Amino acid sequence: MCPLRRPLRGLFFIFVLPLLKPLLMASVTFVLKSPLSKERTSIILLFRYDNQRIKIYTKQTIEPLYWDKDKHRVKNTVKITNSLSINNQLQQMENLIFTLFDKFIENYQRKPLPVELKEIFEKEYFQKIPQFTKTKTKTFFDYFDQYIQNKKIEYPTTKTHEKYTQVKNSLKEFEKYSKTTIIVEDIDLPFRNHYIQYLQETRNYAQSTIHRHLKFLKTVLLYIETLGNKLHPQLKIKGKNGFIPQDELSEKIALSEKELAELENLDLSQSPRLEQIRDRFLIGCYTGLRFSDFIRLNKNNIEDQKYILIRQQKTQKSLTLPFFNSVKKIFEKYNYELPKPISEVNFNLYLKEVAKQCKTLQQTYETTKTQGGKRIKIQTPRYEQVSTHTARRTFVTLNHAKGVELDTLMLATGHANIKTIRNYVKLNDKQNADLLGKRIEEAYNSRDKKPETKIIPIANQ
Repeated sequence: MCPLRRPLRGLFFIFVLPLLKPLLMASVTFVLKSPLSKERTSIILLFRYDNQRIKIYTKQTIEPLYWDKDKHRVKNTVKITNSLSINNQLQQMENLIFTLFDKFIENYQRKPLPVELKEIFEKEYFQKIPQFTKTKTKTFFDYFDQYIQNKKIEYPTTKTHEKYTQVKNSLKEFEKYSKTTIIVEDIDLPFRNHYIQYLQETRNYAQSTIHRHLKFLKTVLLYIETLGNKLHPQLKIKGKNGFIPQDELSEKIALSEKELAELENLDLSQSPRLEQIRDRFLIGCYTGLRFSDFIRLNKNNIEDQKYILIRQQKTQKSLTLPFFNSVKKIFEKYNYELPKPISEVNFNLYLKEVAKQCKTLQQTYETTKTQGGKRIKIQTPRYEQVSTHTARRTFVTLNHAKGVELDTLMLATGHANIKTIRNYVKLNDKQNADLLGKRIEEAYNSRDKKPETKIIPIANQ
């Protein structure tokens, strides 16, 4: 024997034979139903495996005279004009039944029963119903996109979905940076730590931004879990060492009574554009409405000259407020035709121009924040911190300082829980002292106040 034959023979048994094994075990033959007939007869597919046979009518007929017994095909003759078409269809059937046989074994880890294989063949070939469609396994980002799409449908008029898209894009960049594929089950505390480090050192994000990113990520993961997917157990750890890092206390401002008064009295007659911005902002300060709501407030929202009725854009919930005199004056100033809404980006740019003209807002103050994992101090004038959301914080802060309880203010802001509205309270030391004194005085007055004792005269006996 040639010395090269033994290695080649070994390679045949290792690589070639396993591929041929299904073919060696199964076979296809096409036969005629009545081979001795002088009339047209049906062509039948016979599929044999493991001493079992499947008989399938191909829905093709031929006169036995034109059937090639050796090749099991229609003879190529001018008398049968569609011989090529019929033979092509027979070949397709042969290929398909082998494919379905192999796919059944691959999917079910067993060979099909004859009745099973016949059924799936007839459905796929004759009824054109795919039996083993390739289903793409959803990736982490497929689920993320699905969640974002749900948010678009749930809140079509808000920017909530845009915030989630920003987090998704950040995670995609992190995936490239770390040269790994993000898999749902593998998102654990080490992943969280690596991602936070990336956001701090590479993206130079502030602590509050990192908190928001991790919070949004966990929300999406919990959604993925509801679809039947398993999460890493470490994701459920809560507290200081939990998945979501601690948020940094916000140092965003609320206007004081003095600052608000100066803003109200600011002469902007030489700049109608800035005057309109100021007045819209004041409506937010007087009502506690979000920018998305106070910017579109108009005469159609006023009912009986007593109430403001509006459907909140963010939550799509209805809200009814008093038509405050301060708000009514602004409506009357514009003859109930308030200026047209503009984008929040442009509104904030113009608002800073307005705030810069207030002397009380020109003073510089120091803030500290975590940036890139480091605590830094920033000197900034107050007018630079004024934004559309300052109006909402101002409403809560000033009214709470006057003694209005937070649960009452929630009727105006539309908050669902008192914990959220507490973040809007931005009292300074003097305001806190005044509120404390007011509460203690109320408590003493309540204690010292004694009910009057009524003397009931005794009737003469």
